[in-house]
Amino acid sequence: MATKHRLTKRQIKEDKFVTNLLLAQQYFTEHAGRVIMGVAAVVVAAVIVIFLIQGSQAREQEANELLGRATVEFRASSFQLAAVDFQSILDNYGGTDAAAFASFYIANAYFELKNYDQAGEYFKLYLDRYKIDEMLTASAMAGLGHCHRGKGELQAAGDAFYDAYKKFPDSYVAADCLYYGTQSFAAVGDSVNAQALWDILSKLPGQSQRAMQLRQLLVEKGILDPTVGAYD
Repeated sequence: MATKHRLTKRQIKEDKFVTNLLLAQQYFTEHAGRVIMGVAAVVVAAVIVIFLIQGSQAREQEANELLGRATVEFRASSFQLAAVDFQSILDNYGGTDAAAFASFYIANAYFELKNYDQAGEYFKLYLDRYKIDEMLTASAMAGLGHCHRGKGELQAAGDAFYDAYKKFPDSYVAADCLYYGTQSFAAVGDSVNAQALWDILSKLPGQSQRAMQLRQLLVEKGILDPTVGAYD
């Protein structure tokens, strides 16, 4: 007869943390489109797992467990509750890897709540203090552009998207930055920057539909000559 072993408190905590991480990974896999920066869901979840599993000290473990809980709350669309827990990580575990992720994801929570000022501040916090991963950094820079768009600050939005593209021209958010940057510049009549971004996007593979949409917009705004390049 097999001997039964009771799980220790440490094992129970570790199992709970791993479960939370798996739930977070499931959320990002199923709802990648809701992450405003266009984050590649599985990759982001993998990055989180890699960073957090490495935290062996008690303080790191506590921060990791709180991050796991916050991501589950985010997954359940409890954005206000998630923001509170992400903030707790920033307040009490500022030097941990969990804090770096918290600064990034609290920005997303506030964006979902349409609190674009707060979202922008936390994207800036991530960019100023952490920047632990190029993928998240590119997303945070693009996130600033989306915050400006949400507030109707379209020139600032275009500038933010252009900056993100110039910093990470080969990133997975590059095409989105070009697209939304062109829209933003066109809306405020910045013909030079609007055409510059459209010229780049129009030459990217797989972006023909977006390029056509933008070309029509730029023609309507008087930025492009409708007789030039119509059939290129």
